[in-house]
Amino acid sequence: MRLVVLTGLAAAFVTGCSGSGGSSSASESSAGSGSGSSSSGAVPSPSASPKLEDASADEILAQSRSALLAARSVHAKGAVQNSGTTYSLDLRMVRGVGAAGSVASAGRTLGVLRIGKVAYVRPDAASWRAATGSDAAARSFAGKYLKVTAASGSSFTPFLTLTDVQQTYGEALSPSGTVTKGPVTTLRGRRVIDLKIDGGNSGDVFVAVDGTPYPLRLAYGSGASQRVDFDGFGAKIALTAPPASKVVAVPAR
Repeated sequence: MRLVVLTGLAAAFVTGCSGSGGSSSASESSAGSGSGSSSSGAVPSPSASPKLEDASADEILAQSRSALLAARSVHAKGAVQNSGTTYSLDLRMVRGVGAAGSVASAGRTLGVLRIGKVAYVRPDAASWRAATGSDAAARSFAGKYLKVTAASGSSFTPFLTLTDVQQTYGEALSPSGTVTKGPVTTLRGRRVIDLKIDGGNSGDVFVAVDGTPYPLRLAYGSGASQRVDFDGFGAKIALTAPPASKVVAVPAR
């Protein structure tokens, strides 16, 4: 019974997070007030190289999207909102393999590991305590993972979308709004060009000017309060399933 309660709690938590992550793709192309380069932490820099600067905003964005989706791996970290709730994401994703990291909200954190179509979700102590209603039971589950498969129920499916680069960010880099070129700025020591969606009212995509045109930041929301930063492109990431002794299977439905 406790496991059933826990499963429901975890499903509710991750569905909320996935709503944030899933809708973040749309939010980045349709969120509220704009986020200029100054509010997004970028500072003025010399002009971009002629080759990239001469391309249209749409062409630069398309190159950026292709570069991100073709990367062997990427680290995505930031904050998104859904129905007024903020979710913090910190995920290292490997194209065609899976992802590892965490999703946090309201003082609770879920560790996440996906390998192919199997995912392992590790609730923190507060989540276990809320699910079991017992400190002793929460301690007995400490460090345990929930093993999630397609047979575990569709409630986990949207959450796992967060761990897939194309599903989560592919749409964000194909916005329906008008894309225009803003200034060239410096972000984390790298020159980027600010691509403004609907003049910045729907968001900004900061694309690396030098080298591969990776998107280094997606910023959106009032004062750029929501944003996702990307780095670690192509880094070697090993995804290993936790030991069986640490895994609790979620019952199939």
